[in-house]
Amino acid sequence: MDNRLKQRVTGAVVLTALAIIILPMLLDGSREDRARVIASIPEPPVVELDSLRFEDIERQIDALVAEGEAALPKVTVDTVDYSAQPAETLTLDQNQLPVSWSLQLASFENEDNARSLRASLRDAEYQTYIIRADTDAGERFRVFVGPVLQRSQLAEMGQAIEQKFALKGRVVRYEIQDDARQLGG
Repeated sequence: MDNRLKQRVTGAVVLTALAIIILPMLLDGSREDRARVIASIPEPPVVELDSLRFEDIERQIDALVAEGEAALPKVTVDTVDYSAQPAETLTLDQNQLPVSWSLQLASFENEDNARSLRASLRDAEYQTYIIRADTDAGERFRVFVGPVLQRSQLAEMGQAIEQKFALKGRVVRYEIQDDARQLGG
């Protein structure tokens, strides 16, 4: 019995050693493939640290920023009064963005008050957001419902909100640029 076990273990070791030696040669790809992979690795750049100056680096960064800004689409200040458009018409502004509307409900000095109103409106299943605004009177937190594409739909929401929350809002144009000042959450 001991002799049989030794033969089995020896056979397993020999087969494993052969697999370790032969399998990588079979699965490694052709000699041309290995040469192509090695040839495609670029040489590392040569950087002379003694010749680097802060002004040169700053100039290169400014050039990259200017190049990036030039690649951005140009935003046109849209001065058209879209409130005169028919309520059910889908209109694109001068930046080719859809004209949409929001209902401004309140403006708070205290951020917690704005968040509380937003939570109440969301519990009532309204889409809401808060915009942080800097005014002459200081920082304000404005609570909005929307945006929606049709002003008539927003007017209906405004009536329902006025009945339920005793808040009378005013319809304002939603502008995507305001999202930068939007309060998360």
